[in-house]
Amino acid sequence: MRAWIVTLALVSGPAAAQDKKTIDNPTFANWAKFKAGTSVTLKMTNDASGVKSASTMTTKLVEVTADELTVETTTESEVMGMKFTTPSAKQVHKKTIEVPANVKVPEVGAKPEGTTEEGTETLKVGATEMMTKWYKYKAKTPAGDIDSQLWTSDEVPGMLVKMVTKGDKFSSTLELTELKK
Repeated sequence: MRAWIVTLALVSGPAAAQDKKTIDNPTFANWAKFKAGTSVTLKMTNDASGVKSASTMTTKLVEVTADELTVETTTESEVMGMKFTTPSAKQVHKKTIEVPANVKVPEVGAKPEGTTEEGTETLKVGATEMMTKWYKYKAKTPAGDIDSQLWTSDEVPGMLVKMVTKGDKFSSTLELTELKK
């Protein structure tokens, strides 16, 4: 029995490696257009059955090279009057990534599944106005049906400018409050 497992591992190892493809990393491609020091601050507010919470997340581009970039994220949250600060966390994003060959990689900026309407709108973030692409879409979740609207822009690292989601007993708003280039 043990020999069969070893043989299977040796045979399936190279086959599994062939089942992967290398693609350009969409996160790298988007953030690499900006200079080190660029940061985005997003604020999220939630109301779940009357329980309100808020979080502010700042992501800063620390370093960019030809093959990878590093971002650092800090989050501050407030839930039921209590404030929490999460220690900063760094993430490295490679220029390319491997994904299983049978996985369909969503196109960056593609409209979300369930889109019912789409358009463009100029939104103001601080003193800056930016053109955004927006989508209204519906989704079914274990918690019930949700309605969302998403605004994106290529002018923003991460592309997210605003997102509003509503369900039967909750609502959530995530919006860009500051962009430093």
